[in-house]
Amino acid sequence: MSAIGLIALLACPSRVELHAHRPTPVRHRSRRPVAIAIQGDVVMSAADTILRRAPYASAFAVVGVKAVLADLLAQTRERRLQPVGARVVTCDDLSCEEIEVAAPYCARRTLAFLLYGGIYQGCFQHWLFNRMLPALVGEGSDLRTVLSKVAVDQLILTPFLCLPAAYLFKALAFGYGARLALRRYLADARRDLLAKYWALWTPVQCLTFGVVPPQWRIAFVAAVSFFWLIVLSSITARSDPPPLD
Repeated sequence: MSAIGLIALLACPSRVELHAHRPTPVRHRSRRPVAIAIQGDVVMSAADTILRRAPYASAFAVVGVKAVLADLLAQTRERRLQPVGARVVTCDDLSCEEIEVAAPYCARRTLAFLLYGGIYQGCFQHWLFNRMLPALVGEGSDLRTVLSKVAVDQLILTPFLCLPAAYLFKALAFGYGARLALRRYLADARRDLLAKYWALWTPVQCLTFGVVPPQWRIAFVAAVSFFWLIVLSSITARSDPPPLD
């Protein structure tokens, strides 16, 4: 120890001792990210258990609710872009004016998408993706098996079952016949329906059959089809097409 340090220690020993033994502050890391991660794992584990134990009920609930929300969003968008409604005259003590009343939401149209989403896209597609297609072309996730499943889904099931089903469910909700429903479907398919479907769903179904676990396939498809059903709801709401040749 230097002479200066020795003098300082003798002159004021308490201050030097306190300075020498001052505890180093401990910094505690926030535990919030860890807690959030744990909660996320618990939620995912619970969801996985439900999807495994009640696949058809969960498929109907998830996809049906999604279909209803997609249709309501589509109707809201249509009301903003093309407001169609009755005109009424309102008067007060000074003047009268004509105002336009927006068309109400179509409950039957929403019902049609609830049935289509819950029954076909939910329950039937769960059986289709996880039972029929694996039995038909195999259960592997190799490139050949995945492309075979996508080809069957896009080239056979989509034009002859998936999309016609949407028009038939709408006919059931609105009370018109299957012949008119199929006539509408064929007209829309000739226009742009199939092209839009294939552009979106071909790459999506490659992920569905190649990457996504079987119990999560319907939930994954439901997440993507939320945006597709907005498009489909608008397409099926077009006015009646002219008779086919």
